[in-house]
Amino acid sequence: MDLQAVIQLIGNVGFPITLCLILLQTILVKFNKQMDGLEKRLAQLDKTMNLLVKSFHQNTSQPTTRQSKKEDV
Repeated sequence: MDLQAVIQLIGNVGFPITLCLILLQTILVKFNKQMDGLEKRLAQLDKTMNLLVKSFHQNTSQPTTRQSKKEDV
């Protein structure tokens, strides 16, 4: 938003409304950036959880040596 547009907006709707619109735009921009960051973190968390579940299933499907020793006794 350039200075000429801000001056014209103040002339048309008044200073308090213009200030509210500028603050709203700033808040929305920051909120969108935070949401993008959260989406990236959530995607990374999803990948990590899938990897952990996959490795857990691989470890539980293979018999450990302790179990086989107990079966021999």
